[in-house]
Amino acid sequence: MIRGLGIDLVDVASIQAQIESIEGYLEEVFTREEIEGCRSRPNPYECFAARFAAKEALMKALGTGWTETVNFLKISVRSDGVSPPTIELDARVFAELLLPSSLKIMLSMSHLESCACAIVILE
Repeated sequence: MIRGLGIDLVDVASIQAQIESIEGYLEEVFTREEIEGCRSRPNPYECFAARFAAKEALMKALGTGWTETVNFLKISVRSDGVSPPTIELDARVFAELLLPSSLKIMLSMSHLESCACAIVILE
């Protein structure tokens, strides 16, 4: 049974501008593993934009938006470019939102040079 659905579309140039102009932006939005992973890609800003969209899509699927309980650093997106991407939510969020530990989080991401999108389904 679907418990939540979220989608987000992000302008890559906007994410790039924020990364380049706001000191500490990367560390406020992305985990160390995400930063390292995106920086190793040929097009890091597309990678960052897709992960930003994924985090926003998860917040929408949860119905919370950005809060102290659910924020960017409590969500981690993993993708090796070969396997399907995964998205993980900090265990403390499950407890605070009274989410079942059996909750399955499914993610699909895509990007072009100009935009990135993500869809999250909670089951």
